[in-house]
Amino acid sequence: MTDRIVLVTGGAGFLGEHVARSLLASGSRVRVFDHAPSPAWAGLAGLEFIQGDVRDRAALVRAAAGVSAIVHAAFASPRQDASLITDVNLRGTENVSAAAAAHGVRRVVLVSSTVAGWAPRPHPFLRHSPLSRLDLYRATRTEAEVMLARASPATFAAAIVRPQSFLGPGRLGAFGIIFELIRTGDPVPVLGTGAHRYQLLGVDDLAEGIRLLAATEHEGTFLFGANIFGTVNDDLTALLAHAGTNATLRHIPAALARPALRAIELTGMVPLSEWHRHSAWGHDSVADTTRARLELGWRPERSNIEALVNAYDWYVETVARTGDAPRTHAVPRAHRMLRGLLSLLPHA
Repeated sequence: MTDRIVLVTGGAGFLGEHVARSLLASGSRVRVFDHAPSPAWAGLAGLEFIQGDVRDRAALVRAAAGVSAIVHAAFASPRQDASLITDVNLRGTENVSAAAAAHGVRRVVLVSSTVAGWAPRPHPFLRHSPLSRLDLYRATRTEAEVMLARASPATFAAAIVRPQSFLGPGRLGAFGIIFELIRTGDPVPVLGTGAHRYQLLGVDDLAEGIRLLAATEHEGTFLFGANIFGTVNDDLTALLAHAGTNATLRHIPAALARPALRAIELTGMVPLSEWHRHSAWGHDSVADTTRARLELGWRPERSNIEALVNAYDWYVETVARTGDAPRTHAVPRAHRMLRGLLSLLPHA
């Protein structure tokens, strides 16, 4: 173990745990800063846990003392209140910059999102309002990236991580409902034709990319995604074959799915995931990982299918062990609502 200490904000969560473990395996010491209580794995050798809120600048400055790098992975998601999304995503990033400057930390890595690269969508009635919480989330993530880039030249080297949708044991996101349908042998709804490509990412591959980036002085934006992926139909068909439950894909015409999803967004009932958005509109979602591969030497080990199978097997094992579907931060009620609404639509 070396004297190098890396501070990971939001480190008690799903991604944070994987980042912490990757850093520890490489010989770094890790200091986790999170508003959540100390997780069970916080007793790992070389790991220190501090409970605190990234909106508390003084607490964050204290936590940054003696660290060589900060991985800022704390954020408020589109599922949360608008005021919290704005406060955490913006003030939290501002406080991370201040903490790095206060202690002369030379490296800050912001874990952002691919939604930061989306074009803004104006509200049809309120000109200066975001269309939905997902759009507000996008705006705050974009502004946080700009904020960090402006602060970095005089004080620290900053890098931004934009990962594709990542998953693995412990986190299901929008795939929780899909896995349950597959497990029970029910039809799996696919919005649109499913002929577009949707690149995924295994969480362990993402954690390794963040580890590599935290140890370098490379600046700018780095995209992370699986090297091997197919169309939505290809990848889900392979997952169905692996599961062997006789589940089938059921396509819902995009012309019918889009208005329903737009109505959901406007009412604010369900903050849609990237999966739903890209599926309904039939757009490819593919990241150019050239920088990460050439400058960091990053090589993802899991393909789309391998990431899906890994997460699905964990899901099935958990159901078999506990007798209940795993609860994740994906808000199962929201996905049940979406499933119910889509079930009312005619399908091809």
